[in-house]
This record gives sequence, C-alpha cells and structure tokens, in this order.
Amino acid sequence: MPYYVGLDVSQELTAICIVDENGAIAYEGMVPTEPDDIITYLNSTGEEYGRIGLETGSFSHWLYHALFEAGLPVVCIDARHANSILKAQIAKTDKNDARGLAQMMRTGWFKATHVKSAESQKIRVLLNNRSCLNSKRIDLENQIRGTLKIFGLKIGKVTKAQYEPRIRDMIKDDQELQCYIEPLLQSREMMVRQVLVLEKQIRSMANSDDVCQRLMTIPGVGPIIALLYKATIDNPYRFTRSNTLGVHLGLTPRKYASGEMDYDGHITKCGDRLMRTHLYEAAKVLLSRSGQWSALKAWGLQIAKRSSMKKACTAVARKLAVIMHKMWVTNTAFNYKSEEPVTA
Repeated sequence: MPYYVGLDVSQELTAICIVDENGAIAYEGMVPTEPDDIITYLNSTGEEYGRIGLETGSFSHWLYHALFEAGLPVVCIDARHANSILKAQIAKTDKNDARGLAQMMRTGWFKATHVKSAESQKIRVLLNNRSCLNSKRIDLENQIRGTLKIFGLKIGKVTKAQYEPRIRDMIKDDQELQCYIEPLLQSREMMVRQVLVLEKQIRSMANSDDVCQRLMTIPGVGPIIALLYKATIDNPYRFTRSNTLGVHLGLTPRKYASGEMDYDGHITKCGDRLMRTHLYEAAKVLLSRSGQWSALKAWGLQIAKRSSMKKACTAVARKLAVIMHKMWVTNTAFNYKSEEPVTA
C-alpha cells in the first residue's frame, strides 16, 4: 500500500506528515531542514511512497534534487496553488500545512512545477545578482537626486556615464554637501564596477554556448536575454508546442467568460517576471532601434500602426518567446525573411 508525504519546509525545521491511501495519518514528525535528516526520517518508516510533495520556495531546488538522487518520488508543486487550498484550513500551522500537502499528494489535486537543473540555477543566480545591483544603483541615484532637490539643485536628464561628473560639478562649491553625497557616489561607483564584472561573466558564458549564439542572431537579443531565456526554459522539450511559451511566460491576454460576458483582459503576467521584462525590452529594441528589416519587425509595426506601440511590443515579446523556443529545438538561426514564425 503506497503512502503519501507532505513536507512543509521552513528556515530551521520541516514538518512531515505521512498518510495512507485512505487519507488516515500514519506518521507525523518535525526534523531539521537538512536533506539527510528528511531522508533518514522517511526511510525509517519502512513504507513505500507514492508521492512526496513540497512547495516551491528558497530551499525547494536544494531539497528536491537531494531527495530525487536518494531515489524518492519527490514532487515540487506551485506554492500559489498550494496556498489556495491550504488557506481553507481553520488554523494555519506547519503541522496542518504538512497534512494538507500530504492529502494533495494522495488525491493528485496539484500542479507540479519544473525544478531547474543545477546549471540553470547557477546562471539564474548570476543574472539575478546583476539585476539586484542595477536596482540598488538606481535607488542610490534617486536618493542623490532627492537630496539635491532639497537644496534646489536639479540634475536634469543625464546618461549613466554623465551622472557622476554632473553631480560632482553641482556640489563642488559646497563642502558640507560633498560630505553627504560622496559616500553615496562611491557606493554607486562600486556597484557600477561590479555590474561590469558580472556582465563580463555573462558575455563569456553566452559566447561559449551554442544555444545562446543561435538566439543572439535575433535583433534585440543579446547575451543577457539569450542566457536568461536558456536558464528560464532549462529543458525545451518539456514544452510539446512552441506556442505554449507565451502562456508560460504570462504574455497572453487573460480570458474572462461568464454568462453573457466574454472578453479578453490584460496579459496574465504569470510565470517569470524577469524573463517577461527582458523580452519586452528586446521587442522595443527590435521595433524602434534595430535598422535591419525582418518579417517580425514588419508584423509588429503593423500592430503599432493600428493600435499602439505598447501593445505591439507585448505582441512581439510573445512571438519572440515562441520563435526562440522553435530555434532552440530545431537548431536553426533566425530567419529574417520567414513569415512562418510570425504566423505561428
């Protein structure tokens, strides 16, 4: 008789609940959040497991691969879907959440998520760290702008390269203000340098990867977007059709149909937000800054003409997601004259 397991993972401890095929609780326990401790507890019962479930989270990648390598039938489920079921419980505790997860494993009422490979996870960490540093740099620049406004100093529009010289020129005659601004400028300069270090690693990785080299033949797609796409998709063959990539990345309209009402809303924005943002930026570059003609660009400009540039960028971003997947699985470069990817 197979047993089903729910793991509610927290920073220090993991609540474990094991139920039989009828839903009766057979075992419950609390162990440290370490793969060896969880595996030891599960093996100590001597039972055969049908499914072992845990939610997506900070530790899910680490624990999933450890349990999988130990030969256990582990499943990672979407935390949002799990939460929509678990919130129906009267009391919110780790023990109750583990019980709920175990019942979800038994009934099969869950949506399994893909757990990235170690290689893709490392690439994603590199890209996330670059994004984090850029975000902090922008925060520092806004803080400096806000500080100078207090004293009636307006920076105006400047490029990233012009920013620091402009600030130093504005505060050169105020020794006290220099003491306030200098630490922020030095912190910003350090972040800019470290972003360049990370981007050098990204370029090196992309230039040595055949898939990324192919994806970079698309106008608007550089090393960062190509590497991010590869890390996000991880395994292209888990998608049976390229067209499903738009849905997976939240670039398709939300559908609402009830009674006599039937309409399409804004895009769903589900899936990977960073990937979606970068695809949108790639679409903007392709439509507005790329000088090379392509069937995809012509299609996007037609949408912009009859609607708006924003909608055109969203539509092209969705097409890019589809085309990049098709290029990956068919091992082909971008075809500027092909109408087929545009009408896919």
